[in-house]
Formats: sequence, structure tokens, C-alpha cells
Amino acid sequence: MIDLLIIVLPIFAVVFVGWLVGRFEVIKADRVNGLADFTFFIAIPALMFRSVIRNIRWETADPGVLLAYFGSGLVIYGVALVIGLRVFRIRFEEAAMLGLACTFGNSVQLGIPMVVRTFGEHGLVPLMLIISFHSLVLIGLTTVLIEIARGRGGGAKAAAIQSAKGAASNPIIIAMVTGLVVAGLDVELPKMVDDFLGLLGAAGIPCALFALGAQLSRFRFGGSLGPTTVILVLKLAALPALVWVFGLWLNLPAETAAVAILGAGLPTGANVFILANRYLVYQALVVSSVVASTMLSLGTITLLIAWLSPI
Repeated sequence: MIDLLIIVLPIFAVVFVGWLVGRFEVIKADRVNGLADFTFFIAIPALMFRSVIRNIRWETADPGVLLAYFGSGLVIYGVALVIGLRVFRIRFEEAAMLGLACTFGNSVQLGIPMVVRTFGEHGLVPLMLIISFHSLVLIGLTTVLIEIARGRGGGAKAAAIQSAKGAASNPIIIAMVTGLVVAGLDVELPKMVDDFLGLLGAAGIPCALFALGAQLSRFRFGGSLGPTTVILVLKLAALPALVWVFGLWLNLPAETAAVAILGAGLPTGANVFILANRYLVYQALVVSSVVASTMLSLGTITLLIAWLSPI
């Protein structure tokens, strides 16, 4: 257990420092936003580009991880929809947002540091595949469902196209795709370029964790207890368990399955709140799910790593 805490606690300690800095405004919000932009547009893309070239080969990229992850995610999404509509009697667009909160994890700010620290840089290979389709599948689906619920059939099509464009213009996805092309050409980076990317990428993980904590400090609990509990159970427990089942069914390589399971157990990502705020749907509930799942994930991720450690 001590070994597990050595992996997990430093990650959440940096998040907590960011939360303290944000909560007491040691650094102003606009400067935190600047740090978050540096992380998203420069540092993490540099890390991902370099990691792809150093670790991935076409033959090592198992597309089965996508079926395991998103097949499980869509099942959980459907369960959340049914619970929302039949148990809580909420509107369809609210049920769609509930489904997103139960399936969309913080795969960049928390997922990348957790996977690197647990599995090493080579563990990013399956996580990269998941991140590549994460927003396109889950946020795209939710956007389309909300548009349909609001009676905008044409709007649903436009929303799907917009989601695809958003994924295509994501700097992290661009970095991964570019890295795949370079890796496919079997090009070796000059040492000076590799060192440059290494320096930038090294800043990505601590900056992402710090920015996550500072951003969480702006959120306040809200919403009802019942839906929040459903999100916590489905996101932190049911989803990783189902990914494990899918991984066994698809006979995924052990470490690939382990990374997918850990990725599925990540807390609800802040992008869910961005979408909720855009459509003014279930905002208080989403805030609660982001904050509560991040706090609880300290324990649940530790348990997940303990379960996965023999792998």
C-alpha cells in the first residue's frame, strides 16, 4: 500500500497545491488560465508528440482498446440515460448530460500524469488512442442528443460536424497524429530537437495538475444527491469494471487493458462542465460530479492500481 501511495499521493498533492493557490487567489484567475493554455497548446502536445515517436509503432497500436473503452462507455451512457429518464424523471437533454458525466473522464490533466507514473511513458500508447476519440465520441454524441431534444434536427447535424472539426483542431490530437506519421516513416529526431521537446513536455505534467487544482477551486457543490451518487458509482466503479470485462472478451494485452481500465476510472472531466455551461443544462450537478469524483478518485484510483499492479 505504501508503494501505491507513493505513486498516487504526489499527483494529488500537486492538484491540492493548485486548489489552494486558486482558492486563496495567490495567483489571479487570468494567469492560471494562461498556464492552462500553455499546458494544453504547447507542453502536453510536445510530450505526446515525443512519446509517440519514442514508444509507438504501428504494430503496437491495438485498436481493440477503442472497442473496449468506448463500447463500455456507450453501455454506461445508455444506463445513465435510462436512470435519468425513468428514475429521476428528468428531461432528455439533462439525461444526456448525466450520461456524459458518467463516462467522460479527465484523460489529459489527470490521466496522462497517472499513466506515466504508473506504467511509464510507454503506457501512453493506448491512452493516446483513447484521447484521440474521447471528445469526438462522447461530447459529440451528447451535443447531438441535446440538439435533437431541443427539436433542431439540422442543428444535430451541424453539431456533429462541429464536434468533428473541434477534435481535428485539438492541438493534442494534432500532435499525436503528426507523431504517428513521423513514427510510421521511421524518422529519428535529432538530439537537439528531442531535448527541446523533452524540456517542454516535462513541464506538461506538473502544470496540468496544478492548473486542474486551481480550476477546481472555482467550482462549488450543487445539484441533488441522487444523480451525483449515480455519477460517482457509474464513473468510478461500473465503467472501469465493464472495461475490464470487455478487455477479457477482446483478449487485450494485459498492460493495454490495464491502462484502459485506469483511464476509465478517472474522475469526470471539466470539459463536461464546459458543455453544460454552453447549453445551460444541469450545470450544478456537473460541478458536483467534477469536484466530488476528483476528491473520491484519490481512493478509487489507489484501489484500481492495487488491483492492476499484478498486471
